[in-house]
Amino acid sequence: MDLDAASPTGFGRGTAAAARAATPGEVDCDPGRLLERLNQAVRLPEVFGGLPAVVRLLDRLAASEAQGTHQVWIPDTNGRLAPSMMLREGFPAPDIHVVASQYGEDAHRRGWLRLDRTLTSAEHADVVERALTWSQNDRSLHELVAEFGPPSVTFGSTDPDRPKTVSYVTGDRTAPVAAFHFGSARTGAAAGTGDGSRVGAVLLGVRVHDDFLGGWELTPFGEDRFC
Repeated sequence: MDLDAASPTGFGRGTAAAARAATPGEVDCDPGRLLERLNQAVRLPEVFGGLPAVVRLLDRLAASEAQGTHQVWIPDTNGRLAPSMMLREGFPAPDIHVVASQYGEDAHRRGWLRLDRTLTSAEHADVVERALTWSQNDRSLHELVAEFGPPSVTFGSTDPDRPKTVSYVTGDRTAPVAAFHFGSARTGAAAGTGDGSRVGAVLLGVRVHDDFLGGWELTPFGEDRFC
């Protein structure tokens, strides 16, 4: 995958700290405007200032709600064998949407993420229970939507042929977030099949929580890309 030119260098360790240092500027503390800007930036960070803008907005929202500054967001964490860290750093050139989706999960936990679709408890349970097994085969975005319906939020381009992360969540902010990561397969045979060329967005893997055992799954195509 091509690394988006708008993304900062160094996904993972020090991501948020580097972003904070890289983005001085005028402080806007109005919660309504901050929420609006966050929901734009986290969906399309390459258009709205990159990952530094997302971090800055998260920090300002936390400060406006007296949660304190310098929160530890998911991309700040580097737990050994944590799927969130491995998905950020395990591919040769991780796309900006992978990291943005983890910031989006942080925003959802705090009630800041505006959802395009809120799953019912039954719909959410179905996604969480079947996501890992379903992702043991190569899948397209079309297949995902046909199986589980439209996602709750899309991080990255809405073009079905472009890399992106789509997440499924319910109104319970403590419940698992099922995040499906898609990368580009521009040329060559589809991974794991050997049955000709394949283009467009292809599922790399899914993460439902941060337990190394039972928290994530890679597709055959994702395994071929994973370091």
